[in-house]
Formats: sequence, C-alpha cells, structure tokens
Amino acid sequence: MTVLPNGRPSTPPASPVSDVDVVVVGAGISGLAVADGLIRAGRSVRVFEAGPSLGGRIRSVEVPGGHADLGPTWFWPGEQRVARLVDEFGLPVHDQWTTGDALVAADGEVRRIDRPVMPPSYRFTNGAISLVDGLAGRLPSGTVTVDCPVTRVERATAHLTVHTSGGVWTAGAVIIAVPPSLAMDSGMIDPDHLEPSVAEAASSIPVWMGGVTKAVAIYPEPFWRQLGLSGTAFGPGQPFGEVHDMSGPNGTPAVLFGFAQAPLADPAEAFVGQLTALFGPKAAEPAQVLAVDWGRQPFTAPTRLGHTNRYDLYGSPHLTTPSWAGRLHWTSTETATTAPGHIEGALAAAERTLGALLAG
Repeated sequence: MTVLPNGRPSTPPASPVSDVDVVVVGAGISGLAVADGLIRAGRSVRVFEAGPSLGGRIRSVEVPGGHADLGPTWFWPGEQRVARLVDEFGLPVHDQWTTGDALVAADGEVRRIDRPVMPPSYRFTNGAISLVDGLAGRLPSGTVTVDCPVTRVERATAHLTVHTSGGVWTAGAVIIAVPPSLAMDSGMIDPDHLEPSVAEAASSIPVWMGGVTKAVAIYPEPFWRQLGLSGTAFGPGQPFGEVHDMSGPNGTPAVLFGFAQAPLADPAEAFVGQLTALFGPKAAEPAQVLAVDWGRQPFTAPTRLGHTNRYDLYGSPHLTTPSWAGRLHWTSTETATTAPGHIEGALAAAERTLGALLAG
C-alpha cells in the first residue's frame, strides 16, 4: 500500500474486482446492525472497517471487577431498539446510580443539590461493547474486514465501485455507516458528484462526541456514596462540565467519569484534580485513569473540515434520503430522526436503511 502526501492510503494497483449486493463502510453499531439484517434477508454483504477493531465510538475496556465505557455509557427508557437487542442477546444491564446529592462547582464554591438531577437510565453491565459483540457474533465468518479503509466510492451506470486499501468491489448499494462529515473529509465521496444540498449537509454535520474528551477514574470503592453523593457533578467553567457515577452493580467496579468539551493537554491529570476538588482527598488516589480525546481518534472525526455546530442537521432529510438513485445510503447515528447521537439513533438509522433496501 502506498501513502499519499496527505497521509491517506491510495488505491492499490489493479486487483481483481469482487461483486457483492451491498458494501457497508464502517463496523460500528449501525453498520453491523444493517449488515445483520441484510444477511438474514438473503443479501450478500461485505463490511469494511478502517480501524483495527469493531464498534466505532463504542469502546469498552476491562478494568478490575468489570468494564468501563470510553464511548456511549447509557441507554434510556423507551429506547426499544436497544432493549430488543439486550433481550435477544441476554445481556445483563443495571440501573444508573442516582441516589444521593449532586454537586455544582461555580464561583469558587462547591454546593450540594439534594434532589435528583439525572433521569432514569440503564447501563450495560459488561460494557456497551457487548451489543457490538452480539451483532458481530451473528455475522458469517469473513463478512467484516478490519484495518481496511474505503478510499473511494464511485458511481457507475448499474452499480457502485468501492475502492479499499485491500482491493476493489462492485456493489448494488453502498451504506456509509460512519459520520457523513468523516466520509466527506476522507475523500471517500466526491462532493461534486452529489446534489449540492446533500454535499453541504454531509460536510457540515457534526460528529457526535467528535469534540469530546471522556475520562474515567477507577477507585477501590465508591467512597462518594458513603458521603451521601450520587457521583453526579456539574462545573460550569471547569475542564469537565459533567461528572457521573459509572460504577458496576453494587458499586463494583467503582468508577467516576466525565466529559470535557475542549482538548486538554493532560486530561487524566485535569480530571483527577477536578474530582479531588469536588469529592475530597480520596478522589486524588484513583487506581487507574483512562482518557480518550475522540476528536483525535483515527477514523472518528474529520480533520480537514474541523468541527461544526450544525446540530440542526441531525436527521436532515438530505441524509435520510438515499443518494445516487437509491444506491448510496447515509446510516450513522447523526442521520437518525430518533435519538440522534445515541446507540438507539444508530440502530434507528440502520432500521431505516434496511427498510429502504429490502423494499427496493
């Protein structure tokens, strides 16, 4: 494989062309869900994932006593698509801990709020990656290829041609199951070959979590609960504007996590310092700290286009409608009209795409 000056892999030399009904770009939850549905409907499908692992922005890590999520953490009452998969795969879940006071840090003071500030929600006991594992486990061997970026998708008269770092494929349809702005930024889709309104929406739509740093601190015990605190804290002007309990059932593993909206030089140090100011000296001694700046993760957020605040484009009709005479589908959580940004939104986008392809 050769690398162009901009650091992106070029299309390899001429290689045999393989044919398939549908190519899926991206092995996050939406890509895996739509591939699963298509294969069960009898279609031939190949999924190409640019990174080394499945899940996209769903990332769970093993920690002593359980798992911690560095991507999506919750699902919510009424999110029936997630609930259905939880039931299908028999996944253990538990309630988000909300008992106790919340904290607010403002104007140099920390004060307690003695009322619930978190709506009910649920957590995946073995990490959100358990959903990904369930879907991937149903796919036939060889369906997904990792470490294989799609470099270009081209429109022909009767099919689409998909160039990957490992070969060339033709397909009746292509599903872009990565954020549209990432696909546009990578040069995968030529904007001149889209309707101007579609190219504008695809290029401008923000990547959910694309500008977020998430930090996780693991402790020997959930000491904040002993202080009558829920673990939830808000800090306008603080590096991490939100902090929440991410502990497992019965407080094991004991975990606090937070979101920061701006890049930080040392997010782990900043997070521990903020937790210490909020929760006291025990917070200064975590057993482990993990941090991910999602804006700097490969194959996650645009680089050339940067970040935008056009959240009004979530669920845009320009992206919920297929392009290229119904052959090119936009299928990430950003394109969902239901729960955009959530895992539920990713599944809703997959459901919409699956319906369109099977009806065609």
